[in-house]
Formats: sequence, structure tokens, C-alpha cells
Amino acid sequence: MSRIKDYFYLLIFYFLNFLLKLIPNKILKFFANLIGSLAFRINKKHKNIILKNLEHFCKLTQAPKSIEITKQVYKKFAFYILSMVKNQNISQEKLLKQIKLFKNEEYLQDLLSANAKIVFTTAHYGYWEILPSAVAIKFNCKINVIGRALESAKINAILTKYRENFGVKLIEKTNALRPMIKALNSNELVGIVSDQDAHIKESSEFILYGRKVTQSNAASLIAKRCDAYLLPVYIYEISDGYCIEFFKPLKASEKTIEELSFYQLECTKKMWEKNPSEYFWFHKRFKTFYEDEY
Repeated sequence: MSRIKDYFYLLIFYFLNFLLKLIPNKILKFFANLIGSLAFRINKKHKNIILKNLEHFCKLTQAPKSIEITKQVYKKFAFYILSMVKNQNISQEKLLKQIKLFKNEEYLQDLLSANAKIVFTTAHYGYWEILPSAVAIKFNCKINVIGRALESAKINAILTKYRENFGVKLIEKTNALRPMIKALNSNELVGIVSDQDAHIKESSEFILYGRKVTQSNAASLIAKRCDAYLLPVYIYEISDGYCIEFFKPLKASEKTIEELSFYQLECTKKMWEKNPSEYFWFHKRFKTFYEDEY
């Protein structure tokens, strides 16, 4: 990316950050709904991907229902993006106030008390950007998340500083194995978003709603290698805030790679069925076996 383009994005980012901080969340949601409705109308490419995902894998085969959920996906995603920009430089106290409920938090507390190694798994579900920061603040722990840096170096630096202020560090997805092992051996937690379609050589194959699907083995492999616990966790919107929900942890040494990966798929499936409009359906989640259908 050119320096001029990078600074242009930075200027827009700061302007939006300043503007959004002046807007209450209720009004912010109104604007997000307008943006989401507009995107639904003009973004035909991704709308078709969402509809295909819903049609084939969520038992939402009736067009009216699928279309309504797709509209909500756009609106929620717009709201979460605007919220992410608004939350830059927010205090720990204000960030944590947005989380109204930590459901099943004893699962994490028990593991932390036992000094166990923990691999979080989650999905592009709800306001996932705030999830590791809220957990790190609430439970006073350090979390390393696996991901890719943004194309804009300036904005990436802002987001990196934002995360690190809350005890969250980004590990670049490329060559992430050694940093993950080092983090786990240092009593730090590792978080992996493990819901996207994965290459057949890097995943396990399962049947979901009667059709074949891949599930990444990345979190399963690192948990097995480091004798860690696999702990699925998700975030979603509730009245006037968010709920962070933990699922029962699995001790990796007691399970096979396939069992650990299937558990992640099952947990994400439960979240899809809880509220499919909270999920980021824009990517081709099932393209390995059905790419020609998208």
C-alpha cells in the first residue's frame, strides 16, 4: 500500500473515531442498520454467498426466512465494525461494562487456578474483536490471538496498540507454531478463530446437515502438542450489551485430533442455531466440497 493511501485511510479512521464517540449506541445502531440495508441491496456477490450458506447448511431453505437473516447479517456486521472504530482508546472499565454476562466462566477460572495451558477457539460470531480483550481484562491474563496484519500499516499499528493495552497480542498466522508454543509454555493463553473453510490437508472431514464439510485442525494440533485444554468461547449481543459464553473444556491428551476438531464444529454449530444472524456468513465456509455452487 502506498504511503498516501495509508495516510488517507488513517485520516478517515481518526475522523470516524472522533465522530462515533459523540454518538450514543442507539443512534449508532440506527446508522448501522441504514448502512447494512444499503450494503444488502448493492453487494450482490456476498449476498449470494450468504444465501447459499444458509440454504445448504443451516436448514433455512425457505427464501423469505433466509433473506431476512441475510439482511440482519449485514446490519449486525455494520454495527460491529462501527463499534470497533468507536472503541479505540476506550478504557478497560468502559470496555468491560459492555459485557453484561460471562456465562459458564467457572470453566476458565478452574483452568487458570490449576495453571493449565489453554487454547481458546472461537468463530467470526458476534462482536468477536472485543472478545479476547474482555476476557484478558476480566480474568487478568495474557492472550495471544492468531491472525493476519491489516494491509494498512498505520491502522494496523493502532489496532495492535489497542489490543496490547488490554493484554492481547497478535501472532502472525504465517509461521505461528513456534510463537504459540512459546506463549503456552509461558502460561499465556492462545486464541484461534477456527470456523472458516480449511484446506483438506489441514483439516478433518465431517458431515454437517447431511453434507461434507472441513474443520481446521490447527487448534487441535497445538493443544495436543502442548498438552493443553481446548476451550471454546463465543460472544453475542444481549440486551444493552454482550454475553461471553464458555463451553466445556476438553483435555487434548484425552482426545484424538478428529474428536477435538469435531467438538469445535459442534460448538460453532450450536451458536449458528442460537442466532444465525450473528455469524459472519460472507466467506465461502464450505467451498472445499461445493465451490461450484457459490
